[in-house]
Amino acid sequence: MKPWIERYGPWIALFISAAAYYRRFISSQDTGMLLYPQAAQCLLDNQILQKCALPFTYPPAFAFVVIPLAPLPMWLRLLIWYAITVAASVGAYKLSERIAARMFVVPFSDYELAWVRVISIVLSLKFVLAVLENQAYDTFSLIFILLGLLGLTERRDLLGGAALGFAAALKATPLIFLPYLLVKRRFAAAAGFVVVMLLASYAPDMFFTPTGATEGYFRAWLQQVAGASLFDPAAAKLVFWTGANAFNHSLRGAVSLRIDEASHAGLHKLVLYGLDFAFIALAAALIMVRKAERDMIAIDGSILLIGTLMLSPMTSRSHYVLLVLPYVTLTMVMLRDRVSQRLGIAVLAVSFFFLTATSNDVVGKTISDWAYEHSFLVIGALTLMIYIAAVVWNPAVLREARPFVWRRTKPAPV
Repeated sequence: MKPWIERYGPWIALFISAAAYYRRFISSQDTGMLLYPQAAQCLLDNQILQKCALPFTYPPAFAFVVIPLAPLPMWLRLLIWYAITVAASVGAYKLSERIAARMFVVPFSDYELAWVRVISIVLSLKFVLAVLENQAYDTFSLIFILLGLLGLTERRDLLGGAALGFAAALKATPLIFLPYLLVKRRFAAAAGFVVVMLLASYAPDMFFTPTGATEGYFRAWLQQVAGASLFDPAAAKLVFWTGANAFNHSLRGAVSLRIDEASHAGLHKLVLYGLDFAFIALAAALIMVRKAERDMIAIDGSILLIGTLMLSPMTSRSHYVLLVLPYVTLTMVMLRDRVSQRLGIAVLAVSFFFLTATSNDVVGKTISDWAYEHSFLVIGALTLMIYIAAVVWNPAVLREARPFVWRRTKPAPV
């Protein structure tokens, strides 16, 4: 009985938990299963997305992907999307384990993996649930990022780059991986990235033509959404990233909560661009340091995923599901490391405090709102960079890593 429980128990628990949570999933008022199929129907009707579905500010490639959901009744949309999101959540943890395990010479035992899963799930579960609550597609796009990173670790560069390029077409922010591939001289991966990203991005224009528009779907999105958010806010039809917004958990959101963007525009830009530059400089330094000891793509990927959260003009709570890879990676290092284990425990604990413990249903809305107004999520994500820096700049962290054991041993018989 015990081996059967060990093998199937976690899957049974997952099925029961998913079934119990489904009621909350379908009760969401901010429902993606209204917005996403609406945008898909706009494509089918050859309508202009920015008029037909104004709140849909995502790349048109994602509207193209969800076209099969458009004609379905709501109950079936919800059921299918729930199954996809739950499967993607499980896949995100499994892929993160495979990517991070490549840093170590000795494979992880089942006992060690059990600890990795428990700790990393506790640290990141809040954001997995946030994706479900919003019926968002952040975990769906994360899967392709992780597949891309796995391809890079296995030296399947063309496939890895293609997966990352598809993720960029769906979400835009994974575009940060393209300069990384070029800097690391993974040119085949970069080529796969660009080809797939462009094909996926222009797919809606290959099949549909917006009636009365002077430009296609992708070009309109570049000008009115992506370009406007970065260079020309006046051209945007829906400005959701400017001004003080406690639910914008990026560096821009943090700065806007402290400095009025309207009355102190110059100071706002100076502080924001200064912080952006400081983060980019730190991330570049950590990525460019020669890491010859082991395959460190999990560390590089973690840095870039944190970067997408910090540098995006708008980062919602559900976007923080990207921290699954950093949490799994740093948990593995912390369990095996004998050099900086105390630092790892402290960093993960502080990160958990800022990211989860101070903003959830348990502590209540008042404390959660206060934490959001003081950018606790931004602080919690940036805290992880401390441990990442320790791993990168101290080769002994991985060189001296040993399998983790925490069991009470029986005294030897006399």
